[in-house]
Amino acid sequence: MSQRKRYAFATILASLILSFLAGQLGSRDNGAEGWLYDTALWARANIFPSDRASDKVVVVALDQRSLDSAELRALPRALFAPVWAELLNGLGEAGARAIAFDFLFTYSGGQFKSGYDRTFQQALYRHRDRTVLGRSAATLPAKPFLAALRFELSALGMLELIPDQDGVIREFPLVFDEVDGDTHKSLSARALERAGIMPLPANTLPAPRRHPETLATYAMVDLLRCLRTAPETLSTVFKGRMVFIGSVLADEDRRLGAARYLTPETAARSSAVEGCNLPPLNSSNPNSQTVPGVFLHAMAAQAVVDGDRVELVGPQIRGLIAALLGGVGVMLGLFLAPWSAFALAFTLAGSAWGAEVVAIEMGLWLPALMPILALFLSTVLTYLVRYLVEERRRKAIQNAFGHYLAPSVVDGLMENPDALRLGGTLRNVSVMFADLSGFTALSTRTEPAELFALTNHYLAIIADEVDDSGGYVDKFIGDAVMAIWGAPTPSHDHPIIAVRTALGVIDKIAAAGREAEARGAPSFGIKIGIHSGQAIVGNVGSDGRYNYTAVGETVNIAARLEGLPGVYGCKLLLGPTTGAMVGEQILLREIDLVAVKGRAEPLTIYEPIASLAEATATQRERSDKYGEALAHYRARRFDQAAEKWFALGGNDGPAKVMAHRAKAYSESPPSEDWDGVFVMSGK
Repeated sequence: MSQRKRYAFATILASLILSFLAGQLGSRDNGAEGWLYDTALWARANIFPSDRASDKVVVVALDQRSLDSAELRALPRALFAPVWAELLNGLGEAGARAIAFDFLFTYSGGQFKSGYDRTFQQALYRHRDRTVLGRSAATLPAKPFLAALRFELSALGMLELIPDQDGVIREFPLVFDEVDGDTHKSLSARALERAGIMPLPANTLPAPRRHPETLATYAMVDLLRCLRTAPETLSTVFKGRMVFIGSVLADEDRRLGAARYLTPETAARSSAVEGCNLPPLNSSNPNSQTVPGVFLHAMAAQAVVDGDRVELVGPQIRGLIAALLGGVGVMLGLFLAPWSAFALAFTLAGSAWGAEVVAIEMGLWLPALMPILALFLSTVLTYLVRYLVEERRRKAIQNAFGHYLAPSVVDGLMENPDALRLGGTLRNVSVMFADLSGFTALSTRTEPAELFALTNHYLAIIADEVDDSGGYVDKFIGDAVMAIWGAPTPSHDHPIIAVRTALGVIDKIAAAGREAEARGAPSFGIKIGIHSGQAIVGNVGSDGRYNYTAVGETVNIAARLEGLPGVYGCKLLLGPTTGAMVGEQILLREIDLVAVKGRAEPLTIYEPIASLAEATATQRERSDKYGEALAHYRARRFDQAAEKWFALGGNDGPAKVMAHRAKAYSESPPSEDWDGVFVMSGK
């Protein structure tokens, strides 16, 4: 089995195992999983609409209109006992199967006035077999009310609604853990028991098709008026149903539920009962995702009655589905390009969420988050493994070819293997030829092994400087180096980079020479020529063997310039285009006008002195004096030119050479058609 196949097999196996464990052990109680469930409820309600509405649960709402009514506005809510008694008796007479109060009756009006709560106590006792009062883990109703219910726990329901980590209430525990040593049930569970619906599950996960506030809801004041005017008509609304009574005030007990994305429907504003004005209420706040807590209790009971709830699929099935998508993610990562793989992964993620929607319609909750994460993480893991494997292969290729090709060329070939073909393009480049001076003389008195080691040391100095600057070492020509800037890596400022690199090479070669001299060892000098312009760059050679290089007049001129420093006694000379391009950043002095072999037009050659920002006053003055001497020279004032050049000193190689040439012309003037051009006889 090849290495790539081994890596692929290991990646597939690891993804399957990790995906299975994630799907099996992943918690459903997290914001992302909950959001997917909530949106799936919304999608299911739109894809699988149903006209069937629950007729088993009714809500009586204490709304602001009721509190502001003539019947109730004079009473504090703590003293509503006579009102609750009237409601309880009326609903009991109307045939309600269960009446659940989403209130904590902790205050007894008997403390305010003896016997004030007697009517409510009597109503509680009379209808104790169908009444449920709210309680919390720490708080019970007042003792007079408990006594009226004979202190029966079955008449008390827990009001706590437990949200998930994201603050949304999705699952409703019907049976709570022990509280004060006893097992207690929720308000909705007690209402279901009072309605004779048993046995009950330990909890329920509603999957509503409609917003909770679409349950039949009536204002408390409208119900009171009907009880006082036409009580016999109310049986058509409440007979055989569970009634939940609670507050729907804007600033009281509002919660986020799983049905938050469902749209509350507007109730018809017509009378729901013949002979009694009892219109159904609209949503308490259509612009809010929160709903009054009483609707969540009512929805939990309605979900049990109508079966509008889901069961969480088992961990084995969740693990298998996650493993399946994890395996698909590995296949995507192994065989597709990244953009294609992730486009398809997003499509499959949407399908996984769609499967959750369909599962809800079938009464199952198939959490989609872990399978989706397994899909994407497996894809990413596979690409990471592919990258590591390919990177190892890349490094191996670079190590193998890096000794023969420039790193920039190897990188280019790795990124674009199609570049491995003959052909070139026209590019603007700077070309440098650097030759180690003194090689021939040294070869006559140095052993070959020592000469090779010394040569390689100095060539490495040049090559390292070129590589560090982003240039390309085209080739080694014996004791010389050809380098290019602007190709294969494009650069708009290649002339100045080439010149600064050449100056750096000169400094490094000089330092190496001083160290060698201190040891009594041989050393080399350096001669460099640089020219900028257009050249054909690309692969040249045969189908079986080729080299990335540059060809053209720019290269030829640079090669000719490399020999001129030896003529003029300096280390670096620039061609006219390079000089023009760097003149605003480098202090230059024009050396001469030269005709080289293979070119009809003469070349103006320049010597770079220093960066303009770092040039000293002395350097600027000497450059100006050289220019004055050159002007005398070209005007055939050879004596003045020689005098000024000699005045610059014997250490100034170009000035010394030009001074002797001017002196020779002074003694033997050139012909009348002399144009100041020096003709090179060699290369």
